[in-house]
Amino acid sequence: MEGMEYFYELYTGLPRGGPGDNASTRKAFSYLKHLPSEPLILDIGCGPGMQTLELAKISNGTIIALDNYQPFLDMLLQKAVEDGVEKRIVLKNQSMLEMDFRDSSFDVIWSEGALYQMGFQQGLKKCYHLLKKGGYLAVTEGVMLQSNVPESAKKFWEEYPDVKDIQGNIAVLQQEQYTLLAHFTLPESSWTEQYYAPLETRIHELQKKYTGNQVALEVFARSEEEIETYKKNSEYVGYEFFIMQKK
Repeated sequence: MEGMEYFYELYTGLPRGGPGDNASTRKAFSYLKHLPSEPLILDIGCGPGMQTLELAKISNGTIIALDNYQPFLDMLLQKAVEDGVEKRIVLKNQSMLEMDFRDSSFDVIWSEGALYQMGFQQGLKKCYHLLKKGGYLAVTEGVMLQSNVPESAKKFWEEYPDVKDIQGNIAVLQQEQYTLLAHFTLPESSWTEQYYAPLETRIHELQKKYTGNQVALEVFARSEEEIETYKKNSEYVGYEFFIMQKK
């Protein structure tokens, strides 16, 4: 995509790279009932790592934070030092498509708003091999929340044609030999307050910085269009947190 440097600049410095909130991270983690005292956790596509920090605080484990954009990892390290959890977070600059971990390595695999880059089903397959027997997988995945959605809602996911409804995703994870433990829809505030509010502020700052730069302004305009499309269709589109266990 032309103008990717402006896209990355837009997201660098944001607290989150996508919808989410600490309460939802904690809620999802609460369903993992039989963990070792110090679990090994892989956070795939960690971004700036808000959920990584939360996992470090609530799990008493070691988290491998994987992302292929170094500025995100740098931000995460800075925050980890500030929060005093840097000794339990290991940074790894690597694409999720090139992960080289041994099979049966992890007690938990986590991925908030990122696994779709592999394709949901393909991501489930990969995680299945990386998890220990009885290991846990927790992911947020884009979903259609209702049937008979308007065209504007379908357009929201136009870059992710594999999007399904909640039951469709449950069928896929069961097909891939997982037991579903729980699932819940992220609250609208995890989009509007936690993600889009800081993003809108950042857009306005960069629009002033790049006045007259048509390529940059088009990048920012696409993000503004995404925000407006979500606000008009929030009852139809969202993220579902799926918490599952390897059979």
